[in-house]
Amino acid sequence: MEIKGIDVSAWQGHIDWKTVADYGMGFAILRITEAGNVVDSTFEDNYTGCVRYKIPVGVYKYSYAMTEEESRREAEKVIEVLHGREIRFPVFLDLEWNSQRTLGAAGVEKIAEAFEKVITNAGYKFGIYCNVDWYQTMISASLKKYDFWIARYPANDNGTLQERLRPDFGVGWQYSSKAVIPGISGYVDRDVFYKDYGEEESGGEASGTVESNENPPELWKKMEELMKEQLGYLEKKSPKDLDSKTENAGYGNYTKYARDVDSWGLPGYQGQPWCAVYQFWICAEVFGREKALKIMGNGFYNCNSVRSHAKAEGTWHTEPRLGALVNFRNGAHMGRIIRITEKIIYTNEGNTSSGKLNNVEANGGSVAEKSYTIGNPQIDGYVWIDYGSGSGTTEESRWKAVGTAVSTVDNLFVRARPNGEVLGELMKGNRFEINGVVSGDWMQIMAANIGVGWVASRYTKKDGESAEDVEIADKQDKKQRLFVGKVTASVLNVRSWAGTEYPQIRSYPILKRGNLVDVMNFTQTAADGSFWYYIRIAGKYYGFAASQYIQRQ
Repeated sequence: MEIKGIDVSAWQGHIDWKTVADYGMGFAILRITEAGNVVDSTFEDNYTGCVRYKIPVGVYKYSYAMTEEESRREAEKVIEVLHGREIRFPVFLDLEWNSQRTLGAAGVEKIAEAFEKVITNAGYKFGIYCNVDWYQTMISASLKKYDFWIARYPANDNGTLQERLRPDFGVGWQYSSKAVIPGISGYVDRDVFYKDYGEEESGGEASGTVESNENPPELWKKMEELMKEQLGYLEKKSPKDLDSKTENAGYGNYTKYARDVDSWGLPGYQGQPWCAVYQFWICAEVFGREKALKIMGNGFYNCNSVRSHAKAEGTWHTEPRLGALVNFRNGAHMGRIIRITEKIIYTNEGNTSSGKLNNVEANGGSVAEKSYTIGNPQIDGYVWIDYGSGSGTTEESRWKAVGTAVSTVDNLFVRARPNGEVLGELMKGNRFEINGVVSGDWMQIMAANIGVGWVASRYTKKDGESAEDVEIADKQDKKQRLFVGKVTASVLNVRSWAGTEYPQIRSYPILKRGNLVDVMNFTQTAADGSFWYYIRIAGKYYGFAASQYIQRQ
């Protein structure tokens, strides 16, 4: 079996891929990056053309690495550019730079193995390109276990295959550098491969070890398009220009996503870390708000609350699935899976920044796509989402009211869970629905402009019942300063809620010994039972810090 194809780079200029395809082309191997780890200027057009006209693709990287670390960086750049896209043929490491000969066979082996590890960990096939002399003098016996693409053509090269020069090793042969192909101006390299990579699984699509995409095309397409539209959105330094992707960029955590969620009568928590609010916004736009709440729960703005809700609903899993939400670092961050390979998941995330493989950037500043190895210890787990049930349940089928009640006090906090995060507050006489669900002294309610949450039942009155006038004991007012505190720890993190599992605030994430802060009347209890102060820094930044590290002045 022989499959004939070409390899190309910017040297070929613009290629008419339809003409190339009509001529007949078994594959095309594209240069992906060049010297300095710069993307080949024609790679994107070449890849798009090949995909459009169904020409199988491989890529190659001409290596300039002299150390293992340099080789890893070259491989990481290749993976970054591929970004989960499917290629049928391998990623070939092009070994021919004369300076690398000074490394000897052992040194070449080290840089090749470093490159191979990054490529295969990302779910792609790996191969090596070199000429016959390199194969015989610079390639160690250990490296010869890989697939080799061998260059060998005569001095009087006229573009034809000359059988007398065919190597007796390797799976592919570059037999000419002066071939002429319709659709390409000037000369082009011509190749023949003896291995059909189409018979194997290719990098870039889900393998049998993970759930494949069974989503209805219309729903998944809508979600993909919406997420792509958001790429590059930068958070704002103030509540201005929220609909612009780049205007008023800063680190104030102001976004259009929080604004929209607030406008729906739900807690958008403007000015706070927004990775989960972004995912809720996406869900709401695709499925409708009610199914979005069903998926993520009423504490959707908090990654840990989403995880707890998913566990209660039975949608929390340890295996990835296309379209699932993924939680990181004990609830510090969240994204959504957009592609899966055998070893890599690719995500769309808000409140992050683009970066290398496995770079979790919680509380970053933009919407970006990321990638992580499956099994990465930074991944807590996955929230599977059913994309097959249309726009979701109705409000009536999700919430079963058994009566109504009113608040008997002002400033009654509605919380995401008993004694949990505050969703909003009710004033005396505000009416709300109840469903009969209680937990100790807490009752579940649905309040207008707040949604479903929990309130302390002793400050409520069911319709038809009598109740004595009461006041909230030890009433909290987050706007009231209790005292000035002094930080006693050398480093003290400031978080978005009480507990080390919550992310640091962006505006002023770390305090140092001796810093003075205002301690406000809103002390909360963390999940481990520790007390956390709600503090104000420099008169304008708010967050939570462990009370044991703040001493009253």
